[in-house]
Amino acid sequence: MFILILFFLGLAFGYAAGWPWSLIAFVVPVLLAIGASNRSAALIVTGFLLTAAGIFVGMLLARRADAAEA
Repeated sequence: MFILILFFLGLAFGYAAGWPWSLIAFVVPVLLAIGASNRSAALIVTGFLLTAAGIFVGMLLARRADAAEA
């Protein structure tokens, strides 16, 4: 479930916020890793990768929407 949440978090920030501000989405996985009792390195890396993938897809969707609008 958290995998989908992190992906959609990155997607939303990538689409709405743009490049420099979309990096704020990485704050959530960092806070989850700090607060987790089970700090599995594989899950932390997976969370960061999915957030990054969501940001990338969101930025692509934003570009596509801007191109269709113009």
